[in-house]
Amino acid sequence: MTARSNRARAALAVPVLSGAALGFLTACGGGVPYDEDGVDRAQQESYAYCAGEDGVVLPDSACDTAAGGGGGGGGAFIFVGGFGGQRYSPGQVIPPEYRSGSGTTRVSPGDAAARSRAGLPASGKVTSGTRVAGGIGKGAAGGGAKAGS
Repeated sequence: MTARSNRARAALAVPVLSGAALGFLTACGGGVPYDEDGVDRAQQESYAYCAGEDGVVLPDSACDTAAGGGGGGGGAFIFVGGFGGQRYSPGQVIPPEYRSGSGTTRVSPGDAAARSRAGLPASGKVTSGTRVAGGIGKGAAGGGAKAGS
């Protein structure tokens, strides 16, 4: 073989291997956060946060019905939604668009039926940041409690 044919063979090998690697990553998910419909998976996941009306994430005890918190007063709610893929810790503020926008359910901690509809346990502690089965807005059709209820 000549030096020229070896160079041509090497020049073809790189794109072929790169294409094969790209095909493998695409077929195996490759960390791409989209489902088959092109919807961002992070936007489909729902999480629960105990927060006040002002969006400040509260300690979990504020929404723990078993510990005497969240029995229907005090301004604490459990918000269930995707929150734009963001995660929050106590003291941080959940922006207004994630507290009242479509796809977010606000539940009074003492409302067992609303908690169940939202995919939460009917009573007890819900740890902030807990993933909730069922995706965004599960329970949004009548699942959210209005302020003062």
